[in-house]
Amino acid sequence: MKKIFLLITASIFLIGCKDPKGFVSLSGKIENAETVDITISSKTYKKTIRLNNDGSFKDTLKVKTGVYTLTDGKNKTFLFLSNGYDLNLDLNVVDFNQITFKGKGKESNEFISKRILFAKDKLSDPNTYFVLEPTEFKSRISELKQHLSSISITNVDSTIVNQISIEDKRLVEYIKKNYELKYANAIKFKKGSPSPKFTNFENFNGGKTSLDDLKGKFVYIDVWATWCGPCKQQIPFLKQIEKEYEHKNIAFVSISTDRANKYDAWRNMIENKQMGGIQLYAGTDKSFSIEYQINTIPRFILIDPDGNIVDANAPRPSEPRLKELFNSLNI
Repeated sequence: MKKIFLLITASIFLIGCKDPKGFVSLSGKIENAETVDITISSKTYKKTIRLNNDGSFKDTLKVKTGVYTLTDGKNKTFLFLSNGYDLNLDLNVVDFNQITFKGKGKESNEFISKRILFAKDKLSDPNTYFVLEPTEFKSRISELKQHLSSISITNVDSTIVNQISIEDKRLVEYIKKNYELKYANAIKFKKGSPSPKFTNFENFNGGKTSLDDLKGKFVYIDVWATWCGPCKQQIPFLKQIEKEYEHKNIAFVSISTDRANKYDAWRNMIENKQMGGIQLYAGTDKSFSIEYQINTIPRFILIDPDGNIVDANAPRPSEPRLKELFNSLNI
């Protein structure tokens, strides 16, 4: 459940099997439209509607009751459609989720829109709950329940209300169930906590290197492997960052988690790609990865000159916010 709002969106797609007589009359206007067509679709339905020069449109659709995707090719949002609806919508390509609804079907669509917007804004990262102190956590959970129940369901299709109500309960239970363990981990890896250490990892240039050898410098660690595609994608960005901060008070350490049968591949890749920084091979010593609970790679970690954690899940070299973080620390 990395992004909880996706659960809400996915569950909505399962709603609806009713097929009353008639059709949907759908009209509206898209401000700043960049395409000439929009598409209304589901897993079993697809219709393209041509926009007028001013971005307006009008058409009829015969559908099965449920949630459909409206897309202009780049942007998308969700509509709840049922035959008999006479729905008008105004939206802007700047934010496809900010829609003004009018006509029959307005309430059901406003309900979905508000739930998705709330999920994206408040629930996209459940970790924001897991770092709260217990008292604040209880308060936030109470606020969450209150908000979820406060969204008006007047004239909203009962199928949506029932399904979303089930998902709301699952959501709250998930957060409550995982809080204790996640909170303990968040405290363990919070900023300023002593970092787990690695000791006597083989250095590509010869000898052994430990984290304690780098005391007095910031240490930016890349945990990677030669077989990892996303890891290799970060190499050019990492090399550029290393070059930019070459004379700064920071050491760049790459720790290979390759198995013994990939040892030669590790050495060859470093040489062929002319990889810089401090290149280390963990070998059979998995203690550092276990201590940091590294389940996926690449994983980047930033440690301060005293050996304390700055960010246990630091930005990747390809992300602009990494340099923002370095600059905020006067590196």
